[in-house]
Amino acid sequence: MIVLAILTGVLTGILSGLLGIGGGAIFVVAAVFFLGVPQHAAQAAAIAAMIPTAIVGVVKHHRNRLIDYRYLPYLAAGIILGGMVGAYVANITADIVLRRLFSAFFALMSIQMFWSSFRQGRKAPAKQQDHDKH
Repeated sequence: MIVLAILTGVLTGILSGLLGIGGGAIFVVAAVFFLGVPQHAAQAAAIAAMIPTAIVGVVKHHRNRLIDYRYLPYLAAGIILGGMVGAYVANITADIVLRRLFSAFFALMSIQMFWSSFRQGRKAPAKQQDHDKH
């Protein structure tokens, strides 16, 4: 079970870095289906796992001067408030309902990204299309 948990973490990290997605999207699914963790516990663990990931990301992006700190206080305030409300609602929601909400959210996001990738491909500037051919 420990090896499976480590492999889940490695896969989550690789896919997050490669695809730019939140690791929780992969971590929660893997924890629920492969490790047998209840939905609530998987989501809580995914949130806790974001702390070291976020620290590493901030340090790296800060070194590359990619963070616009002007918006940080506003984003942080919204995230803190939203996180508190979201955690409260998650804790009073039945496990099966939470699992369905999680699944529906990612299904809708997947469909939206899939269709927008086709629209974006048709509108790509000439330079980008030339680059894609090479």
